Amino acid sequence: MSIQDRDNFPRKRDKEKARPTEQKSAASHAAQWPWKAVIRDIFCWTVLALTLLIVFQYFQSFQSSNQPHVQPAGNSLVTMTGSTGCGVLPQHGSAYLIDPSVMKRTDVLYAGLEIHNDHDHPMVAVLSDPAGVQQLLALSIHASNALQLSVPVGKYAMQVLVGSDWCNLKNGFTDGAIVSVAGGISVDAGSTTSLQFSGSGLRPVQLALAYSQSQPASVQEVQQPAAVIGSGKMELKQTRDGHYFSSGTVNGAPVVFMVDTGATVVSISAEIAARAGIRECAPRQVLTANGQVNACVATVPEVTFGSFRLTQVDVMVMPNMPGDALLGMNVLRNFRIEQAGKVMRISTP
Repeated sequence: MSIQDRDNFPRKRDKEKARPTEQKSAASHAAQWPWKAVIRDIFCWTVLALTLLIVFQYFQSFQSSNQPHVQPAGNSLVTMTGSTGCGVLPQHGSAYLIDPSVMKRTDVLYAGLEIHNDHDHPMVAVLSDPAGVQQLLALSIHASNALQLSVPVGKYAMQVLVGSDWCNLKNGFTDGAIVSVAGGISVDAGSTTSLQFSGSGLRPVQLALAYSQSQPASVQEVQQPAAVIGSGKMELKQTRDGHYFSSGTVNGAPVVFMVDTGATVVSISAEIAARAGIRECAPRQVLTANGQVNACVATVPEVTFGSFRLTQVDVMVMPNMPGDALLGMNVLRNFRIEQAGKVMRISTP
């Protein structure tokens, strides 16, 4: 061994002694690191979750503060807002369908109901069952306006809420009155029931009612089918949602009709109208469950459903209509309609 080797030997020995210590320290550090990483990840995710929750709550409160009222879909008269539980009176023609099982029945005839508000304040008309226990439908009619709609035939109890500061269906107007129509109203098949409310003031409220029945203008305007070709009967089974459907055609274009005794006239979607080759259509405003819509009426040479064929039939083309088509009363009134259990029978008289 040379002198140089003897000089390097102590250094080499010291390095070899230090290496296990360094390896042990690194191993110990590596063993501790996963726990630190887990704790750090938990902390980061907790902070992120809290941040997202705060942002979400802020966004919700911002939306609430910028909306005049909150309403469930289709229930535009039960508006409530703020700590008082009161809201903004919905626009004229808004409807609140309280009991769809009664007001959207498909096993009964429908007839027209027309309400004129000639009072100097807005009103909300509420239809209930004959005993006045269960509310069924509420309608917003602004001053100097009228509203027309189709409802199941029968007798109804009726209340009229009059005022200017709307709260909700339970409390009515905070500055107005609730007036009951003595004896209720009757909606009869084949006619339009017209109610004309007039008066002025709130304290006390002066409200008079003129009640009459007449042939509905919609029936007089809608052209009846020129001929019904076919005989016999067809049976339709009720679906789970309580409706009845039949295959058919409009000018040869295949459709699936939903039988709707509440529809005055056959109604089809814009897509079906295009397939049926309908080019000319007279504009018409129609009141639906979602408010007034701009539709149009056309006369088509042929409509079929089941084994029946009808000629020269008026159809209503509805924008944004869900489904293909509704088989309305301008066709159904030519047939005998019976319902037994969950089966509807349609036959020629």
